[in-house]
Amino acid sequence: MKSVLLILILFVGKGLLNAEHHGRNIVLIITDDQDIELGSMDEMPKTLKILKEKGVYFSSGFVTTPICCPSRTSILTGKYVHNHNVHTNNCNCSGMEWKFKHEPNALPVHLQRNGYRTAYFGKYLNEYDGSYVPAGWDHWLGLVKNSKFYNYTVNFNGERLRYGNDYEKDYFTDLVTNKSIEFIHEHYENNFSQPFLIVISYPAPHGPEDPAPKYADMFMDKSSHRTLSWNYAPNPDKQWILQRTGKMDPVHVAFTDILHRRRLQTLQSVDEGVHQLFSVLREFNQVSNTYAFYTSDHGYHLGQFGLIKGKNMPYEFDIRVPYFVRGPGVPRNITVRHPVANIDLFPTILSIGGAKVPNDTDGRNLLELLKLIKDEKSANVEPWRDTILIERGKMPKLKRIRERFLSQKAKFGKEARLKNECSKPQWQTNCEPGQSWRCFKTADDKWRIYKCRDNRKLCECAEPRERRHAENFVYGNESVYDQFLDESYELNIMEDTNWKQGLFGHKFSTRFKRSCSCADNKTHPLRSADEVVEEEMFLQKLINKKESKKKNLLNYPERAACLVPQMNCFSHGADHWRTPPLWPDSYGNFCFCQNSNNNTYWCLRTVNETHNLLYCEFVTDFISYYDLNTDPHQLNNSVFSLEPAVLEELNQRLTLLKACRGASCEAYSSRNWKSYTQGKK
Repeated sequence: MKSVLLILILFVGKGLLNAEHHGRNIVLIITDDQDIELGSMDEMPKTLKILKEKGVYFSSGFVTTPICCPSRTSILTGKYVHNHNVHTNNCNCSGMEWKFKHEPNALPVHLQRNGYRTAYFGKYLNEYDGSYVPAGWDHWLGLVKNSKFYNYTVNFNGERLRYGNDYEKDYFTDLVTNKSIEFIHEHYENNFSQPFLIVISYPAPHGPEDPAPKYADMFMDKSSHRTLSWNYAPNPDKQWILQRTGKMDPVHVAFTDILHRRRLQTLQSVDEGVHQLFSVLREFNQVSNTYAFYTSDHGYHLGQFGLIKGKNMPYEFDIRVPYFVRGPGVPRNITVRHPVANIDLFPTILSIGGAKVPNDTDGRNLLELLKLIKDEKSANVEPWRDTILIERGKMPKLKRIRERFLSQKAKFGKEARLKNECSKPQWQTNCEPGQSWRCFKTADDKWRIYKCRDNRKLCECAEPRERRHAENFVYGNESVYDQFLDESYELNIMEDTNWKQGLFGHKFSTRFKRSCSCADNKTHPLRSADEVVEEEMFLQKLINKKESKKKNLLNYPERAACLVPQMNCFSHGADHWRTPPLWPDSYGNFCFCQNSNNNTYWCLRTVNETHNLLYCEFVTDFISYYDLNTDPHQLNNSVFSLEPAVLEELNQRLTLLKACRGASCEAYSSRNWKSYTQGKK
């Protein structure tokens, strides 16, 4: 789930920071999949004028998990993922633990108990099936399942309603805006005395990214998504999935451009919706009594590091989000650098509503930070945290950090040097007289070497027994690597290697040819594609699966061919987008794997006066470190620049945070975290 979150807080009395917390109306607006790094906020002038120019911008606003359902659950509970256990968009997203443990204690329940009238409009959680109205909501219009703009179903106060594809009546973004405005009108026109909480949860800019017709011609040449990390690939110094992701083909580049354009177009309806909402508040003389928090449940990437689209990565483009606050007593038009997170919204809203914040809340009340800034006339506030935990998945027991570091250093150093040398033309030819070495690429896009003994053709594969012997020679004999590298002198990094993504359908050949190697290969072309791969091979494997899936897969063979074990892949073609701007049929179809199951990690994201860093540990034992003061686009993993003592300190802090609960989360996030570790081993 992805979302821009706008919290408007209406209240009567003095400024929120100095008044007692009761009787304040709260509106929470959420958009789905909005970025900050790719420039989407720059194309929302009405929202920026309402929120940024008249409020505070948190430039270090983060989500603790860059995935839809886990992040939204953190917003509703104020808890890290390791405390609410919604790890993915499938596992326990609207599952039994959520329904019986966390949902009955979520945000609206506390405010409803404290006398609030509560209402929800829009997308809820990815796996919400529409069979019930969640606890704590007096008025409910919840989207069934994931974001759509047309042809969707909602639960409206317990009744399931189906909408069609008529823009004037059915466009979901406008429906959410209109129903929210109707609620505010009804509230004031009927003189309700109780305060209200409204959540407005937009589908934009989530897929299928259907823009309103009037915006379909905008942003023809917009390319703000092409940051310095755009198409920066491959990345041998990063985690497994990025080591195997190469530069995009022209068809992928075209896809990122069109998708960026469509995303910006969908956000125009959100921008207009925010404007309409404030117009209604102005109509009832409530703008001056309004506090607004605007953020997203996670960011997005479009070509960054060669990844065509998606989220799930621990980098700035996925974890940093729009985060604005406005309201009485809040400074206007200033930027605050202190790190804040999605888990802070829960305690902040409860404090505004006068409700008691549960002891097991991991987040912190943002009003405390705003008050500190106001009182001290400075954005440098010592008592606030400097670190956020970023997590994705469950953490197994890993080796000691020093052992992992040394192992990675040895492996990475040799692999990188090998890549540097093998990129040179003299090592890529067949063995000629006087030539000592020959490089070739394996099925998984890694460079390997042979010591020249004869002039056999590069693609002349030996018999299986002989081939196994050759592979053992290449992969197992470390002295061969060392000898080759010792004889090489220039160590320039090569950046033009491609890991070809899948192209299939009638516009592109279904055969995937690569530089020849003799490695065995019976996997999908995206995993490795040295040999010819036929779509029928995948269909034959899938034919034995559940009967209910057969018909769909046979009707769409390209989708079947895009299924890769342990990978998250998608296929794209002319039938994907049903509204303009469309995918040109002449571009054909393609398949891309955007994530892998081993992309599981735990990170420290630290921002203070001296440090701006991201430190991550992956389930694969891989570790990474980025100094964003010198490398803001995170192009280079500089973990090997760390002294062992610094590395062990980072590991210790991460170990504490990934198991924190309640007040201990804030303690280990603070600058003085070491003082809380006394007595701990």
